[in-house]
Amino acid sequence: MISSLRIENLGVISAADIDLGAGLTVVTGETGAGKTMFVTALDMLTGARAEPRVVRAGAEKAIVEGIFDLSDQPAEAREQLTDRIDEAGGEADEEAILTRSIPADGRARATAGGRTVPLAVLKDVGDALVSMHGQSEQITLRSAAKQRALLDRYGGTAIADALTSYQQAFKRWQELEAEAARLRETASERAARIAYLTESLETIDAVRPVEGEDEELKALAARLGAAEDLKQAVGTAHDALAGSDWQETHNALDAVEQAIAEVTRAARTDASLETHVEALTDVRIRLTDTATELSAYVASFTDLEGQALEDTEARRAALGSLSAFGADVTEVLAFETQAGAELLELQNAESSSAGMDDAVAAAAEAVAETGARLRELREQAAEEFATAVSAELSALSMPRARIVFDIDEAAPHSLGTDAVAMLFSAHDAAAPGEIGKLASGGELSRVMLAIEVVKAAKDTFPTFVFDEVDAGVGGKAAIEIGRRLARLAADSQVIVVTHLAQVAAWADTHITVVKDDQSGGAVSGVTALDRAGREEELARMLGGMADSGSARAHAVELMDTAAEAKAQF
Repeated sequence: MISSLRIENLGVISAADIDLGAGLTVVTGETGAGKTMFVTALDMLTGARAEPRVVRAGAEKAIVEGIFDLSDQPAEAREQLTDRIDEAGGEADEEAILTRSIPADGRARATAGGRTVPLAVLKDVGDALVSMHGQSEQITLRSAAKQRALLDRYGGTAIADALTSYQQAFKRWQELEAEAARLRETASERAARIAYLTESLETIDAVRPVEGEDEELKALAARLGAAEDLKQAVGTAHDALAGSDWQETHNALDAVEQAIAEVTRAARTDASLETHVEALTDVRIRLTDTATELSAYVASFTDLEGQALEDTEARRAALGSLSAFGADVTEVLAFETQAGAELLELQNAESSSAGMDDAVAAAAEAVAETGARLRELREQAAEEFATAVSAELSALSMPRARIVFDIDEAAPHSLGTDAVAMLFSAHDAAAPGEIGKLASGGELSRVMLAIEVVKAAKDTFPTFVFDEVDAGVGGKAAIEIGRRLARLAADSQVIVVTHLAQVAAWADTHITVVKDDQSGGAVSGVTALDRAGREEELARMLGGMADSGSARAHAVELMDTAAEAKAQF
């Protein structure tokens, strides 16, 4: 709950420090005294937008600070709130301090736990701690989304669990629908790609290239094409080195052998020639090895006699036919590997596509089933909720008024397979219709109060703030509004801005806003009233004269009657 509120330079209020307690707090004052600034201050603390025009004339800025007592919050809820403030850099434990500063010229500032924070932090904290009810909330009550949310919250964990199950099924169905659409859109492209890859792999397999084969065939073709010239040239070179078996010729090896023999003989006399013997011996070895290699090269053509140049060129042409898949055999084989993997993936996708329709149908059935269950629970909760709210409206001097929920089947959406509308009828002769069109402002206020009273029986909220909840009513209806507010305040903090003594009489804390027209401009003071002050204020509200004896007596009677009734709660 809100334990204290400080206001500086907000509208006609120059400065005010207000301690707020549990139970029912009423705020009263003459028209124009600044009662609405009290609600504006709470709106600002809970994340509402604020314009510079709210700053008191002549002041640099308006400041609103609120201390929220979190000690009575459930442990989990308190932890969520403190974590939200801690994440933004502030500090909060048993209490949270929120501040708004609105400059007359410049940017507004929000703080939580002593640190500047985004406005969204105040809104998140405010949504969890304060339920505001004013003209803007009356507008939201007219929206289908708000009406559905009210019904779902009233339905509690049963509807919450059913909604979670439905949303899981709905998400799965959407994902499968999207995948099926993607598969359908790409089916023709996929079929064409499968055909191309299959044909390409068959073409490559028919040739069956081997790594490095193209380079080997290129070299072989060159040798086969010049075989005779190569054999003659290399054979002649061999004979020049080692001689021929069928012809006596001078050759290099014989000449070297003769040189070795002569130098060896001379070295027997002059040992310094031994190095030349070694050098000549090395030359002989090198010439012998080279002659042997040349002989082998010539002999290798005997192994190629079975390979025709035409066959080699035909194989090279076959490999060349694969040029669409790569510049050489290495690239062709790489393409083959990649194409095989892609083909397998596409074939698996084709298989998945075949079963996709069944999967989508099963997911759609799950959506229908969970949606039907959710709709059934909403219908049950709607009947109970509408009956309870209509009973409250009867007690609020709207005996013929009633609300009903119209829940129709609809195409699946994120919140169910139904359309929810809360309808209103002011009397039996009128058929229920859109609440925003049929209910007046005063009726909407009482409908909202009745809803909160009914909700509170199942789900308490820390603080309720009502502005103009008693608009357009009086007499017995006003007394019953006060009774409902006091009953709501038995479990929550309730703050009400009112102009009716019949409502104010039920207060646990009574605050008055009084305007003083000074030469420097109007200034309103905010004061908490004691028993005598309350009697005087109620007398003023009843008869317009605080010193009227009859009005005073009526005020005392109202307060005593309210006190007796509250003792029975």
